[in-house]
Amino acid sequence: GQRYMKLFVYLPLALSPDIKDALLISYGVGSTAKALTNTASLESIDVVDTSRDVLEMNEIVFPGEGELPLDDPRVEVHIEDGRYFMEVTDKRFDLITGEPPPPKMAGIVTLYTREYFSLVRDRLNDGGIVSYWLPIHALSYEDSRAIVSAFCEVFADCTLWNGSALDWILIGTRGATGPESAEQFVRQWQDPVTRRDLEAIGVEIPQQLGALFLAGPDGLTELAGEAP
Repeated sequence: GQRYMKLFVYLPLALSPDIKDALLISYGVGSTAKALTNTASLESIDVVDTSRDVLEMNEIVFPGEGELPLDDPRVEVHIEDGRYFMEVTDKRFDLITGEPPPPKMAGIVTLYTREYFSLVRDRLNDGGIVSYWLPIHALSYEDSRAIVSAFCEVFADCTLWNGSALDWILIGTRGATGPESAEQFVRQWQDPVTRRDLEAIGVEIPQQLGALFLAGPDGLTELAGEAP
């Protein structure tokens, strides 16, 4: 589970290395947040979740001194619905990532719609990037096609990546052009903190990211077809 949750951060950071401001919608057990706080180049990290209890229980997951992502001084926490937060905030972000519960749970489907993805794009800075959970194991084939259709209608450069097993990752950008050099692409493996984390989730070298690629815009458009 940590593999795909942390790739929500490490994959976009390889593809778009100049990320400074990040937004995380839905906290969960904190693995994605930990990847964010492990990244020294980030300047601000906003975390949005509806549950104070979820956040307070994270001390069980990270009991060590200085390990809790929420204690990082760059983190600002918002106890709020993710969609509403983005409707009212005047902030813009270089990275927006999210792993809300699967869309068939009550109320969650509104975080997997074309309108929601449009809101995400509007809150990205120019050149910004979004990574989003596609839990294939919790979806029918038609469900998956509908979500891909919604995402790719908003993000013309949509791509699909394998996080782990049937937990997949959708990536889209607001005009990002990718890393300018190989040195930028491999930067995370040169930092001792993020390198250890990447090795722990089975991405020992930068080239292994290529093996996670599943489909680009043409393939996804064909897959989605006429799905509403």
